Amino acid sequence: MASKIALKTREKGAGTIYRDGKRWYLKIRVNGRAKVKMLRDTDGNPVTTEKAATAAADGYRKILFADSREEIALTIAEARKLKRQSGLLLIEAWEEYLKQPNRPDSGAATLTKYQSFFRAFVAWLNTNRPEVRRIVEIDKGTAQDYLAALWSSGVSASTYNSHVQALRMIFKHLAAPAALDANPFDDVVKKTPETASRHEFTPEQVNAIFDGFTSGFFYETETERLTTGRIRERVKTRLEFKPLNAGEMRVLLNLCCWTGCRGQDGCLMRWRNVDMATRQISYIPLKTARKTNHRAVTLPMHPQLFEALTVAEAWRDRNKPGEDFILPAVADRYRRNPSGVQKDVMKIIHCATGVNTTAAASDTCGRRKLAANAYSLHSFRHTFVSFCANAGVPLAVVAEIVGHGNPAMTRHYSHITTEAKRGAIDALPMIGERTALLTDADPLADVRRRVIEAIQSADEKTLLSVLALLKD
Repeated sequence: MASKIALKTREKGAGTIYRDGKRWYLKIRVNGRAKVKMLRDTDGNPVTTEKAATAAADGYRKILFADSREEIALTIAEARKLKRQSGLLLIEAWEEYLKQPNRPDSGAATLTKYQSFFRAFVAWLNTNRPEVRRIVEIDKGTAQDYLAALWSSGVSASTYNSHVQALRMIFKHLAAPAALDANPFDDVVKKTPETASRHEFTPEQVNAIFDGFTSGFFYETETERLTTGRIRERVKTRLEFKPLNAGEMRVLLNLCCWTGCRGQDGCLMRWRNVDMATRQISYIPLKTARKTNHRAVTLPMHPQLFEALTVAEAWRDRNKPGEDFILPAVADRYRRNPSGVQKDVMKIIHCATGVNTTAAASDTCGRRKLAANAYSLHSFRHTFVSFCANAGVPLAVVAEIVGHGNPAMTRHYSHITTEAKRGAIDALPMIGERTALLTDADPLADVRRRVIEAIQSADEKTLLSVLALLKD
């Protein structure tokens, strides 16, 4: 049996400490009766050294010498806070975040992205701040150092801001379980993003893309061959690109082109969103679901989309039990490897139209590690809005269809061609009446000239207003 060491006398009334075997205890007399308490460190583990025992015993000092119940309650509250703080380790933080009932109801893809941001931060801590093991040990200085390193790595402003937003939100919901006094990612100034917009397609390019699913997608590349005398020679070769799940990919492009939906919504569209009898589609855009209070976008089907979905009905039985995807194989691939779907779409675009899907370095805006995509799956969304605008569909209607709640974003997607503006100008009765009207002999010549110049640079709303006035 382990023997006890001699009692260590402490300040009068504060009790004494002693060791029994490997563990240390505090002996104290309360109301004339002796009580013994095993001493533990801030992690809740039994202390094994005299120094640690003295420090642990001192933690009870405030309570022993408190002058009021309020002071005792405050001391106990502080002790409980320290216990909570010491308990939430970095390696447990993500699982703790997932348990929080008030955290955002993010989709699987969004959660995966947030987790990758948090893991990147933890990896940086392990390398640059190995002594940090608990959430409470992360202060504003540490957060600023990490973000400075992230920015120095060359990420774009958009990527930087995404990291800030995700980490700020995660630490906000870890504040209670970690007993944080402040969020270390609060008050971080975001970077000004410089976006590189996707291009839209012309009607001829759209036709070429869909025709390719019948005629094939071909491209030229250089290959090496052996000639006479075993001399190596590089020659141009025409090859065919065969996208995975070509039938489903054709329907995907129809969905994005004729509804204006984002690629994510197209890949994961379900049959419950489709009413073939009334030829309508109604779905909730995944990206903006929370911002719009899960408001659905409802629109009639374009004839070409109806034809494509009629073909797709034959694939419904390819779904796994409990699933109802319009594109079962594409949906499965997108959830595992979304970049694989995107790369195939960009290859289809290049083969069918000949355009370079990646922007030139000189055309790439802002800080980017990789060149921006000039044409991609998202280009079909731009194309839909462009077609609507050129057909005279009011921008408010376009905004409702594509699911934008922000008018500035709607203006961003409005690609009204010069030809459409010229057509509106040509429709005005005063255009092309008589060139004599513009001569100096006409007292209103200067006024007419300025009106025409103003109309030529006017936006769609102004042109329609002028046209309405002239028709009255």
